[in-house]
Amino acid sequence: MTLAILGSSLVLSLLVFLSLGDRAEIPRRLTVLPSLVIGLLGGVVVRGIVGIVTVSWPGVLVLELACVGGLALCLMLWRFYRDPERVPPGDAGGIVSPADGKIIYVRKVEAGTVPYSEKEGRKFSLTDFVRSDVLSREGVLIGFSLNFLDVHVNRAPVGGRICLIQHIAGKFLSLKEPEAPMQNERALTVIDNGVFKVGVVLIASRMVRQIVSYVTEGSEIRLGDRIGMIRFGSQVDLFLPNIPGLQVLVTCGDRVKAGTSTVARVAVGEPAALVESRPALSGQSDAAG
Repeated sequence: MTLAILGSSLVLSLLVFLSLGDRAEIPRRLTVLPSLVIGLLGGVVVRGIVGIVTVSWPGVLVLELACVGGLALCLMLWRFYRDPERVPPGDAGGIVSPADGKIIYVRKVEAGTVPYSEKEGRKFSLTDFVRSDVLSREGVLIGFSLNFLDVHVNRAPVGGRICLIQHIAGKFLSLKEPEAPMQNERALTVIDNGVFKVGVVLIASRMVRQIVSYVTEGSEIRLGDRIGMIRFGSQVDLFLPNIPGLQVLVTCGDRVKAGTSTVARVAVGEPAALVESRPALSGQSDAAG
């Protein structure tokens, strides 16, 4: 009886975790071990219940599903809502990642063209997308894709002043729908460090209920400070204007961490002015909303 319950719980956990992981685009190497642990724990709990009360096999399966599902949900929510402290690198010329996740594109934006965001092979004008024309139209656009297990707190790629926050409420559509990126909730944060401006675009995905900003227009932030969070979803785009000597350090497929991974660097001799970490306003630096 014990072995049967543990075995069925492990199988059920694998099926649930692998299915959810595939839908959330989480690599299987990150889901197999947790599913085995949760399956084993669920089996132990169910075996304890069965030892106290008489339960039929259909009832055992229901209990296993409830235990596995509950434990899986707790683990995933813990992973999603993690907000670890991050220390930005000491490289004064570095521009850090605004998000955890995988680089999905690094695209040069030529002069005279309109930058566009891309998801699932579909292209969308960034100017129309954020309803703003404050970004330079010549530079580099870097796309970050986050899965459900990534930290979803976004951080400032440079230090400076928040000169614009543009938030657009929308529908809760899957990004697999062609019209989703133009109708889902999204937000743009523009940071001006006195020399140039960078734009961080947060794009909501299905199941999203809120994009939260931790900063306000006019506030001063430091390199790596928390600036916002996408709750349940996500893609983040970083727009860097054409800066003399700008060197992009990431390529498609690279995995990065917000606030600690350097994604670009400015020319030697200029970085102190370009990415200066300015003192944050009182109560503003690491407020988590």
